[in-house]
Amino acid sequence: MTTLTRNEVGGGVSPHTLTWTLAVVMGLCVAGQNLQGQTPAARPAAAADIQVWTCDMVSEAWNEGEAERWTIKKEFNPITLVGARNGSFSGRVIIDSRSTLKGLQVSASALTGQGATIPASSMQLRYGVGWKNWDFKCNGENNRGSPRSLDILLESPPEPVDIRGHSIVAVWATVNVPKNAKAGTYTGTLTVKADGLAAVNVPVNLDVEDWTLPESQDFRTWMDFMQSPDTLALEYNVPLWSEQHWKLIARSFQLLSSTGARVVYIPLLAHSNFGNEQSMVRWIKKGENQYEYDYTILDRYLDTAEKNLGTPKIVVFSVWDICLSPQAVNRGNVRNTATVKLEREKLQGRGPRVTALDPATKVTTNLFLPRYDDPASKALWQPMFTEIRKRMEKRGLEKTMMLGMTSDVMPDKADVTFWKDASGDLPWVHQSHCAIPDSALIPGSKGMLQIAEVGYAGFGRRETYNLNLDNGRMYGWKLPTLLTSFMRMGVMLDFSPMEMREVLAFDITGGERGQARMGGDYWWAVRKSDGVHAGAVPSLYPENTWHDMDIDDYFLAPGPDGAVATARLEYLKEGLQVCEARIFLEDALLDDSKKAKVGADLAKRCQDALAEHHRAMWKTVWNNEDDLKCIKALSTSGMTPQGILLDALEKVGKLPADRKERWALIQSEMEKGQASYVIGWQDREKKLFALAGEVAAKLKGK
Repeated sequence: MTTLTRNEVGGGVSPHTLTWTLAVVMGLCVAGQNLQGQTPAARPAAAADIQVWTCDMVSEAWNEGEAERWTIKKEFNPITLVGARNGSFSGRVIIDSRSTLKGLQVSASALTGQGATIPASSMQLRYGVGWKNWDFKCNGENNRGSPRSLDILLESPPEPVDIRGHSIVAVWATVNVPKNAKAGTYTGTLTVKADGLAAVNVPVNLDVEDWTLPESQDFRTWMDFMQSPDTLALEYNVPLWSEQHWKLIARSFQLLSSTGARVVYIPLLAHSNFGNEQSMVRWIKKGENQYEYDYTILDRYLDTAEKNLGTPKIVVFSVWDICLSPQAVNRGNVRNTATVKLEREKLQGRGPRVTALDPATKVTTNLFLPRYDDPASKALWQPMFTEIRKRMEKRGLEKTMMLGMTSDVMPDKADVTFWKDASGDLPWVHQSHCAIPDSALIPGSKGMLQIAEVGYAGFGRRETYNLNLDNGRMYGWKLPTLLTSFMRMGVMLDFSPMEMREVLAFDITGGERGQARMGGDYWWAVRKSDGVHAGAVPSLYPENTWHDMDIDDYFLAPGPDGAVATARLEYLKEGLQVCEARIFLEDALLDDSKKAKVGADLAKRCQDALAEHHRAMWKTVWNNEDDLKCIKALSTSGMTPQGILLDALEKVGKLPADRKERWALIQSEMEKGQASYVIGWQDREKKLFALAGEVAAKLKGK
């Protein structure tokens, strides 16, 4: 049985300590059994200073911040995966050495069953290491710069790293289930070897349900990742737009493509909130206020995105930012930041900043153009944007075009009117705390100052969640408008595996279509002279900071030769796949003709399974069933499960006034809830995938 002891040091327990310890305890075994009801296998013989154990996918593999305070007995269980065709599903093996870990080798066999074989090439092997031990020194002033746990998934065995006397690696085995795989159970072996460690064979069991996930291009859960060319150029010390740089950009897009994220951002301004040094269209001076345009970077970036990410759903052309507003000095989350205020004061009265190109020398510089309300601006911008529209039409992407970006500070009427004319009346992308009402997204409402449409919005507050199905169901994924949730302040950097797994389900069962503007490769690439990481690339342009609406999270990490995935990205993707199963079932139940084909018995089983999953999802936040029944939908600014719970307790009148008592209650509720969530989580997901298969067969007339 798993045992847990707390050293008698220190006083209070941090907010994450209880969550982490509970997750590890429940994830490794419960009363001598793993979470699927299997008795743990005996630990294989190993060197005294090397331990090998398996770790449930909703628990933390390791948290170095707590290593000195908690002692955990590890168990060795088979890796058990449950999924569907055309999806990817992961398990982990943890290798912990008290001495330097050398000679690590991991291999995977084919998976066999049902008279069929899933080849070993379908299993991707990666190696999880911690940020602080992967040459990622952080200044300690802001914990957003360094996610916890073994988060970076390297694609080759890493050089040994030391974590307080441990060399520790999480080996990730991710099975990419082929579209033509037969349903049923497959078995195989993961073999781990290292210097001083005899070969350890870890059984792998894969249960494939009889349903095929849609292609990521067709996912209905909204996903939006921003890719950062400047981060890659800075991290890998390559010139902007060099061939090495384009290869790095392509790799980042490839890693994000399986999420279904299809928003592409094109900065037409330099030094914007995106953290870009240059604009993607170059201006070639031909005379006083006369220019030609170079579209080379724009075209290549779109080519790279289409080839490696997929066909874009939205292409955002960034033509406006906070520093262009006369209100910029005193608004836009400036607070008391002297540097931001000073930089914005310098730019008052200046127009947009773009990149100029000398075609003879290939040298680029940035220049300021007249403000949009200057009569000279139309002749400068309209020919350029007319040509962009022609190029987008040639690609078949003219209907994806939108303007950006507005946040808490909005453009004035002159600027919106200018771009209505110059762009051919394109809609805008708006992402703020909640500066506009939901009704501003309704087609025809002219939510941009009654002048232009808002086509896509992400709010950092006023998210709506549905806690109690007894009072009605919500279907955020069905919203006719593109309203999404924006997780501010980098909070997802610190989400636990179970929180990350369920965040999208919170959205689509509530009032949002999914997640907006997550950072792809926006890790902290700006360094001080001593090599310490000081911030992400948007911090280089403080005049356009959006403060806690900035892109503060990232789901890729710096590998040796380019970006690599993170554990958080994999947790998010597996939760996304479950959301797609939910949506498939709900779509059938909400359509009368489809529901008739499904039949009453199967429809009821689907509804029951969806409700079971929904209740368990909210167990990651709150365990008190009586309190949950008091609430239908909750509109909250709480971004984290703790924040949501705080607002919910306040709504039912159970939030203590005393701060310590308040936090103790939140921790107690979350601890109880997560304990119940962990038990059976894989069975609940298996049920959804299996039912999706039954429904698909009925709809096909089988």
